[in-house]
Amino acid sequence: MAFRHRRKYDESVPRALQTARQAYDSATAEYERSIARARSDWAVALAAAIEAGMSYQEIADEVGVSHTSISRAIKQYGGT
Repeated sequence: MAFRHRRKYDESVPRALQTARQAYDSATAEYERSIARARSDWAVALAAAIEAGMSYQEIADEVGVSHTSISRAIKQYGGT
């Protein structure tokens, strides 16, 4: 195998990597915050539907989720 010389690069290359990584980390953090809010809102809406008198079957028919998913969302994120 022949010895290969590395190409020279200036400071813009590692700087671009750092900038891209920071943007990725920021976007990932925002996504996780957004998902957490949506899960909480979902659980609150499910709990409110149950409290209003809807059955699990009615909820499942309305929004297309399983009874298990409804129960798990309420328990994990709704605290009820």
